[in-house]
Amino acid sequence: MDILFKKNDISSDVALIIGVYEDLSLTKTAKKVDQLLKGGLTNVLKNNEFTGKIGQKQDLIPPASLQTKRLVCLGLGKKKEINELTACKIGAYAANALLTSGETAVEFAVDDLPAAAVGFGAKIASYRFTKHKTVFKKPVTLKEFYILTEKPQVAQNQYEPYFAISKGIHTARDLVNEPLNIVNPIAFAKRAEELQKYGLTTEVYDEKQLKAKGLNMMLGVAQGSVNPPRLVVAQWRGKPEDRKTHAVLVGKGVTFDSGGLSLKPSAGMEDMKEDLAGAATALGTLQALAMQRAKVNVAAVMAMVENMPSGTAQRPGDIVKSLSGTTVEVINTDAEGRLVLGDALWYAQERFKSPIIIDLASLTGAIIVALGTDVAGLFSNDDKLAGQMEKAAADSGEKVWRMPLDDLFEDDIVSDIADIKNATSTRAAGSITAAMFLKHFILPETKWAHLDIAGVALRGKDALLGPKGGSGFGVWLLDRYILDNLEVKN
Repeated sequence: MDILFKKNDISSDVALIIGVYEDLSLTKTAKKVDQLLKGGLTNVLKNNEFTGKIGQKQDLIPPASLQTKRLVCLGLGKKKEINELTACKIGAYAANALLTSGETAVEFAVDDLPAAAVGFGAKIASYRFTKHKTVFKKPVTLKEFYILTEKPQVAQNQYEPYFAISKGIHTARDLVNEPLNIVNPIAFAKRAEELQKYGLTTEVYDEKQLKAKGLNMMLGVAQGSVNPPRLVVAQWRGKPEDRKTHAVLVGKGVTFDSGGLSLKPSAGMEDMKEDLAGAATALGTLQALAMQRAKVNVAAVMAMVENMPSGTAQRPGDIVKSLSGTTVEVINTDAEGRLVLGDALWYAQERFKSPIIIDLASLTGAIIVALGTDVAGLFSNDDKLAGQMEKAAADSGEKVWRMPLDDLFEDDIVSDIADIKNATSTRAAGSITAAMFLKHFILPETKWAHLDIAGVALRGKDALLGPKGGSGFGVWLLDRYILDNLEVKN
């Protein structure tokens, strides 16, 4: 669906959405309609118990003098609570109101709402993954979403960064939604290479190169699959005269996780396509930064593997030497993400020497038990970085909750026969012990944040800002964090 901005000229051949605040406080356009109806709009809304609560919808019969094809009244909530996030939600409600209605175009008279944020909400809410569908019960018909505003060119200019973020979110969603037989490590690497058209530079390392470099934990996870691993490194250098890499994003990229020989239960295993969500988010974030021409240097290291059982698969009890030199006893082959990330984190620090490392991973089911499916777990070794991430989360609406990262949990991952082990013998504090494992691969001088997105990466049902499936969680949050804290402003 295309988001377009135009002057407050209502067309006769498209649907029109007007807004009403709570307590039936009419917007400028709604007042005009009410005048044309000689107070009839207010009466109809009262009779239908329409209060103006955000997202409330009421179809109306348009007056002949208005000359519009269809008229919809949308609740905007409390006027004093309008901000970027609520405007985004209003745009989503507006798009969802007519997305599958049979209408092909709609105009939304936003009046004093932030027009660009409304457009952003409409754009990300309109996403549908239909690449492999041939039959539709309720097909999306809406193609053009016009936002009526006094200053359309100003709104268009303000919308451009939002459009870049939406494209990054959609890239992340697409990669998570693709079926398991289409996105394997090689296919993911090719998708990353396609984004070079936005100005990214991309490198892809195969299993021979990984072995030569010593990424043995990553190779151990991959060795049971016929689909070979790939380490994908992408860079956006928006400040090329600065040799420094301001931040590195490290993404877990398990394109399918069967659990390996520690096989998962069959129920829900099809959802294990989400296990590449960390890598997908990292890549989507770099795309968004590139499309905005952000003045910052950011790299993404994406460790792509498939975790499968076979005669060559890694076994529980194996010991592997990591890239850092730390030896790891593999207790559970279904705790593979931390093995993959451990090598990728060490590689990222050795290569880029960035002061800030942020990793993203659908790492543990324990984080879902702790925080549910709307909040990601945030772990960090630096209070300032954690605070900045929490602010970016609040600003973007992508919620996080900081979890403990305390040496109290260190004994839980000490191995009897190696330096550390990749899983514990109990279910207690599972997301914390996983983070403690990762901490072993973080240098003392590195400011590090770990986002466990297992609960938020794949929606189990339709939501306001997108349908069931890949959510693209983290792209907006990371974009906001990077631009607010790391981008060079001059």
